[in-house]
Amino acid sequence: MITDVVHSYRNSISGRYDQKRQMTNPNGRFEFSGGSKIKMSFYNLYKEFDGFGACEEYSNEHIQKAIQMHEGDGLPGFPSVDVFIYLVTPQLEKLRDPALELVQDVFSQLEQLASSIVNKNFQRFPTLIPEIMDIIMRVLIEERDKTRDIVEQMIDYE
Repeated sequence: MITDVVHSYRNSISGRYDQKRQMTNPNGRFEFSGGSKIKMSFYNLYKEFDGFGACEEYSNEHIQKAIQMHEGDGLPGFPSVDVFIYLVTPQLEKLRDPALELVQDVFSQLEQLASSIVNKNFQRFPTLIPEIMDIIMRVLIEERDKTRDIVEQMIDYE
């Protein structure tokens, strides 16, 4: 039964056809699989930033002030890299919240998917459901935390 849960979970995430998993909800309407919902979340991650220009918010005076603030022993006519970092850092911070929200949304989708598969496969043994879900949740939480750290490090790196 555990093997069936693992195979159903993997198949649902990867989008493979799973005969045991019913793809319609109780109303008889089609329902997307777990993997397609997650993939749509990734496609829509930065949709609000389509056509975004990082310098649109800055006036020429603001940029000139940043250049003057970060003047150093550089060559005349060539601004310091610190100016670029000063101007771009707030723009990159705008990417952090949507990415971390996506990690949390995918986590909750994976949790719901696991819960529905476990409930369906272990209907005959309802006392095992909390134990199995506890194990699954520990793994999901551990992976969510690792993923959150990686996402934060990538944004910091950029």
